[in-house]
Amino acid sequence: MRRISALRLGSRARFKDRWSGSITAIEITEDWEAVNAVVEGGFLLWRSSVRLPLSAASDWTDDCVTFTCTSRQAFRHEVPPVAVPSRPIGSDTPLSAPSVSIAGALINQADRKVQEIILSRGVAGHLRIPVTDVLFEGKTLALAVQPEALPQYRPDAEIDRSIRRAIREDRGLTADDKRSLHFAVASGVVTMSGNARVENARARAIEIVQAISGVTRVDDASQDDLSLETAIGLALDRAGVGRHSKIYARSSLGKLQLYGYVPSGTARDDAVRVASGVAGVREVTSRLEVKPAAG
Repeated sequence: MRRISALRLGSRARFKDRWSGSITAIEITEDWEAVNAVVEGGFLLWRSSVRLPLSAASDWTDDCVTFTCTSRQAFRHEVPPVAVPSRPIGSDTPLSAPSVSIAGALINQADRKVQEIILSRGVAGHLRIPVTDVLFEGKTLALAVQPEALPQYRPDAEIDRSIRRAIREDRGLTADDKRSLHFAVASGVVTMSGNARVENARARAIEIVQAISGVTRVDDASQDDLSLETAIGLALDRAGVGRHSKIYARSSLGKLQLYGYVPSGTARDDAVRVASGVAGVREVTSRLEVKPAAG
């Protein structure tokens, strides 16, 4: 599964034995693979920096990079960096737009390819720009899009808190809808799952989420009761369970009851199995009667 995570400049470095230093630069190749991270540690005049391979990092988040080596191994240069042609990007990297500076990168943890650059605009917050819209011209990173036109970047945890607050405070959604709809944030993309009473509630929830700064897209994987009942009917027909049967599905926020009759116990079990496999179904109660076909 592809996981995009923010590697932020200034993030603290966590080693096997202790916390020590912070990230000051990310070294990238020509095809935007992040190969090394530069960690600076120490106090006042006693400061040193070390280049560590990103493969030595087991995870990174907005405020922390976790390395699999000890701090002693790192600062004694016992963990060699990746020796390939690369260039560092950091807060001092010149940009074609002087109003912003590099604050980090959104990186695919599977192949360590940089997907987007995070830009800082001071107290005004952070922006995000795809690497397809940037190009090095000498030492300067040129932006193909003006900062004013770029979407805002916010950490996923911060977006998640904003979503929860906005949904909780909205007066257009019922208490049932608020409890039964769920939201997951990954790199600014929000996936809405769960159940709602009606389609309008789903549309309202999407509208709320899209209005939150930092959200780049909303993927709707939720179901409303009517749509779910329709999907169950189609699934039963495709599976051939509806033959010689009369089955009615009634959903209440994904809790399903099946009514009607079927020709055998096997057909009843098949109906429950098929209905249980439809996305959005949380529970199935069978009230199906067995009526063997005549003749």
